[in-house]
Amino acid sequence: MELKTIKVTIKLKEDGSAKYPTFNDLKSVQDSQMDWSKYVDVYGLGWQYDKTSGHTEDTADSPRGQQFGMLIIPEAFADEAVAMFEDCVEITEADAKDFYENKAVVEQPDEIIDEKILTGIKLKQDLGQTLTAKQVDALDPTKDEKGITLNKIKDWAEFKLTKGVTIKTTLDAKKKSIG
Repeated sequence: MELKTIKVTIKLKEDGSAKYPTFNDLKSVQDSQMDWSKYVDVYGLGWQYDKTSGHTEDTADSPRGQQFGMLIIPEAFADEAVAMFEDCVEITEADAKDFYENKAVVEQPDEIIDEKILTGIKLKQDLGQTLTAKQVDALDPTKDEKGITLNKIKDWAEFKLTKGVTIKTTLDAKKKSIG
């Protein structure tokens, strides 16, 4: 599946809640007969939010009162959003990778730990029993056996591979830029 990436500035409403662009106005969303918030999950890979700078932080790359998000969505949605909303810009795949790894998933662990499985292995070891080949593999993060496994969605390339996605970029270097 080929998708595009756009960076979105999410501002605040007067009541303090997030103010997204009116994506339901996009033709691609209207044609789908679903709300935009469902559309981005069904046809794309949904929101990737900046976990380093939210609405309440004031940082060099994200002033107080706004937060950045990235959508990985079909070309029609991306092109329409960029054309319709000043708070949406297409970003290159290199920028998408940087945002994803250094903003969106930066808080995620490098490894996924299945405590139930590891507790069973530890109990078996404490009883002096020999581990099975699967149990030994469960202790090796490079193996796919549940226990200790690498978090494959923390890396942009692995994330795309896992989701079966390639990124299309038609970005003109002179296009507007957000942050």
